[in-house]
Amino acid sequence: MELTKEGQAALDIILKAAKDNGIDVKGGKVRRTSSRFCLGVEHGDYNGTELFGVGTDRFIWLAYKPNGTKKVRLFSGNFPGDGVIEFELGNVPEPKSAEVAETWGRFPYGIDYILRREGYELSQGIDGVLYGNIPGGGMSRSASLCNNLILSLFDANGIEV
Repeated sequence: MELTKEGQAALDIILKAAKDNGIDVKGGKVRRTSSRFCLGVEHGDYNGTELFGVGTDRFIWLAYKPNGTKKVRLFSGNFPGDGVIEFELGNVPEPKSAEVAETWGRFPYGIDYILRREGYELSQGIDGVLYGNIPGGGMSRSASLCNNLILSLFDANGIEV
């Protein structure tokens, strides 16, 4: 697949961030998930109201590869001040702790928790770097991030959906 100009720019940012933060994604995969906005109603999809979602040309890219351990190591090019988010699968911090509440890390921590609660056994961690060009609120940025992380963890663990 040929990359768009925006896709190549995102990949360049990801590869530089990976190198600068000691995260090896060479030989791995790149997954792209899109954003959307909903006309007339926000949060309607899980509140049972009708909505009209419109896809956009804004994305989150994740370059990742399995790392042979149970550790997940992730870096966001959008939140470099948070550093590398690292945890062992099945061993995430408490949801209300400052370590979780004040960083974008609450999303991968929450994904690990929910997938385990729903019976998915994850034993293969990943190293990954994320970057997105989705602007602020109302664009389903968190949904794009969560879908990307879930699909990538499923892929690394051989789980088909």
